[in-house]
Amino acid sequence: MEMKAFLIKNLTRLSLLLGSWPVRFIAWWITTGYFLFRPERRRASIFLYQTIFPARNTWYHLYCAWRQFHSFSATYGDRIDFDRERGVSISTQGAEGIMEAAEEGKGGIILISHVGSFEIAARAFRETGKRHLIIMGEREAKQVARDQRENLKAQGIEILIASGQEDSLYGGIEALRFLREGGFVSLAGDIVWTDPRSLVGVRLFDREVGLPAGPHLLALVSGAPLFFLFTFRMARSKHQIILQAPRYIRASSRSERKKAIQESAQAYAHALEEIVRQHPFQWYIFEPFFRTDRADKGMSVSGHSPAEVGRRQEERI
Repeated sequence: MEMKAFLIKNLTRLSLLLGSWPVRFIAWWITTGYFLFRPERRRASIFLYQTIFPARNTWYHLYCAWRQFHSFSATYGDRIDFDRERGVSISTQGAEGIMEAAEEGKGGIILISHVGSFEIAARAFRETGKRHLIIMGEREAKQVARDQRENLKAQGIEILIASGQEDSLYGGIEALRFLREGGFVSLAGDIVWTDPRSLVGVRLFDREVGLPAGPHLLALVSGAPLFFLFTFRMARSKHQIILQAPRYIRASSRSERKKAIQESAQAYAHALEEIVRQHPFQWYIFEPFFRTDRADKGMSVSGHSPAEVGRRQEERI
């Protein structure tokens, strides 16, 4: 890992002088190597597209996997162009909801996904001048180079690494404090990187899957608006950010919390599915997502019902 970080760091420095082409060239070949010689990653990607496009044949699913791998490699070059402030174009749709929440001093929860580049979205959010906290799981943080994290921190973006311990819900206490101070908290809505028990059952691509319950519970407990954010690449160094209208998760009684959280998670699943169908090669999932060993029909992977999971989460927060 240290050698990899060393190579990335020095290659990035070289590209800041010469442009993004060294990173794009090398990343393309490294990605091709991963595609050819990491069969477990390739199989996971193929299965992903078998689920998204069940009517298509195996060759098409293989083609989708190839496109997905190399689309991901292109994000490294775009990051260099962004750092050099050359040729990068970012258009944002729906930012008025963020500004309204900030003016009212509410803060907000930004539910991001592994579609496109969260880093591009984070840097674009920086331009608003609002306080921003990104919560990552330990495993996810390892996949983001230390230099990238330090670069984001240097730009005023706070990063919290949440552990998978019993007493930690995506850094829930810290996130709640941040929200009450009018800040914005970003965390992933499509993959659980911390406690795998914190799942809520939804339908996605006509399959039962478990999505993180934490962001929706945090919105319910804090009263802060929940924004679904998606970012995707339109062309080289041209990105589109979509912020959907804010959602408020409310429940008049404890017994209704489970339903409110499930409905919010299902709304996110519908939005995610729509975006992925429009930009299928930019959902960067390289590990099994539609797991057959996940308990379905409303059960979390630990065997606890969502009500029990929700009760434990509420107690933690």
